[in-house]
Amino acid sequence: MELKPRSEFPENELWDLTALYKDRQDFLLAMEKTLGDIDTFKRNYENRLHTVDDFSAALYEIEHIYIEMSHINSYAFMPQTTDFGSEEFAEIAQAGSDFETKANVALSFFDTALATADMAVLDELEENPHFSAAIRQAKIQKKHFISPDVEKALTNLGEVLGAPYDIYTKMRASDYAMDDFEVAGKSYKNSFVTYENFYQNHENADIREKSFRSFSAGLRKHQHAAAAAYLAKVKSEKILSDMRGYDSVFDYLLAEQEVDRAMFDRQIDLIMTEFAPVAQKYLKHVAKVNGLEKMTFADWKLDLDNELNPDVTIDGAYDLVMKSVEPLGQEYRQEVARYQSERWVDFAANANKDSGGYAADPYKVHPYVLMSWTGRMSDVYTLIHEIGHSGQFIFSDNNQSYFNTHMSTYYVEAPSTFNELLLSDYLERQLDDPRQKRFALAHRLTDTYFHNFITHLLEAAFQRRVYTLIEEGKGFGAEQLNTIMKDVLTQFWGDAVVIDDDAALTWMRQAHYYMGLYSYTYSAGLVISTAGYLNLKNNPNGAKEWLDLLKSGGSRTPLDTALLIGADISTDKPLRDTIQFLSDTVDQIIAYTKELENA
Repeated sequence: MELKPRSEFPENELWDLTALYKDRQDFLLAMEKTLGDIDTFKRNYENRLHTVDDFSAALYEIEHIYIEMSHINSYAFMPQTTDFGSEEFAEIAQAGSDFETKANVALSFFDTALATADMAVLDELEENPHFSAAIRQAKIQKKHFISPDVEKALTNLGEVLGAPYDIYTKMRASDYAMDDFEVAGKSYKNSFVTYENFYQNHENADIREKSFRSFSAGLRKHQHAAAAAYLAKVKSEKILSDMRGYDSVFDYLLAEQEVDRAMFDRQIDLIMTEFAPVAQKYLKHVAKVNGLEKMTFADWKLDLDNELNPDVTIDGAYDLVMKSVEPLGQEYRQEVARYQSERWVDFAANANKDSGGYAADPYKVHPYVLMSWTGRMSDVYTLIHEIGHSGQFIFSDNNQSYFNTHMSTYYVEAPSTFNELLLSDYLERQLDDPRQKRFALAHRLTDTYFHNFITHLLEAAFQRRVYTLIEEGKGFGAEQLNTIMKDVLTQFWGDAVVIDDDAALTWMRQAHYYMGLYSYTYSAGLVISTAGYLNLKNNPNGAKEWLDLLKSGGSRTPLDTALLIGADISTDKPLRDTIQFLSDTVDQIIAYTKELENA
């Protein structure tokens, strides 16, 4: 599969950014106007914020500025992710980055005023539900505020501190060149997108193997540069945690999520020890069904039954998405149905595009989704995952102020993975024979839980060891990162998968490593979405309670939000329930196989 230039894709496979700004000139004018609004806000409020009334008036005014900034920031970064080879998109991204720095520096006085306000003032402000989440965060920051001058300097350095992430994403999109490979006399093109979206679960074992070797060789050429970028990122986070007086870099990175270290560790430890045997049992079954004597890292994304893996069109996927979300009711369906007619989604699998997928939320415009469509069932899971984020954005934006709309990253992946569970449930209910039902359950595992509960969880287990090194005052290079990743993979997969030196390069495959302690939140969010899914299946009010969770946005803490669907995440019960649900799923898959063998 060779990637085409973006210009060769039809308009209906590209997103329409005119809902944000009609063109680049409109975008530039918006930045100019917003900087003027910020200047006026600064003149009116700098050194004049003392009472509850002062802060209340300022919060209502600055909200409008923050909303416009969310539109500008979205428009600035999104075009470049569709084509890192475009100079025009690079210029838009740079203009947005320059704007963001100027805006944040100019507004830093307000953050300082909040962080240094009397606690009695903050307590009274928090009673106003319009900006309760912002005040909760201000109280967290207050405990670790440095000084106005230093805070302003750090804000000024925001672009520099974010450079490692920017370097990595550009390397991954443009520099990770993979050589062609040959199977049975036929030459195949390879790239980051085509390997991860197409070859890694290909039914042909030789194509899986040779594409993986080509992919790994492409990564290996850049391992030292990638390690240097990653070291710069984690060292900067450690420096900031020390400057702010946190006990550890872990505490610093978890503070904004409003969870503690025990919840982080529990998520990793229970999955590494108690879910690992379940995952190993399933992969051994996949190997047996497919006649593999051993399963290598090139094989572990192999579908259980490739012959049933249908090609899916973009229009066919829309139908699947809309039918899958029917249990959530008309209100939900009406909102997300617009994604096709309003062209929220950028489907084009073009050259130089960012791999993977994401959803963006320019407040109260409509969400945007980036992905690369290759026509596989896994693409439908990616799509409905991002539509899950989109639905949450819409319901939070419609029911919360800008201050309260954003979920804690601890459970931000719950709405997305919940929708994946709805897709698997719909497929299982619609299919008739044991083989088809097994297909649906297998995709529940591989496209939902393996990606979010394993891939990202193993990233987190790797991260924990990396940050521990940094906490101990040590550094690392590519060889040490390879060793750590190989150890983590071996610990989890045991004798179910052969882990070699190419598998060790897995740390080079995701941008999540540059996003603090984000990777573990996929599994944390999936615990909440599993609880919500089981609540939907067993509780007549399950759909309403799930929509209540979506509508709550970030207005509550993660613990209080999970209680809306009856999940107490202060305990390990929801996680253990999820592991049991997965164990039951594996057992049902094996039962379907036995039924087929005895037929």
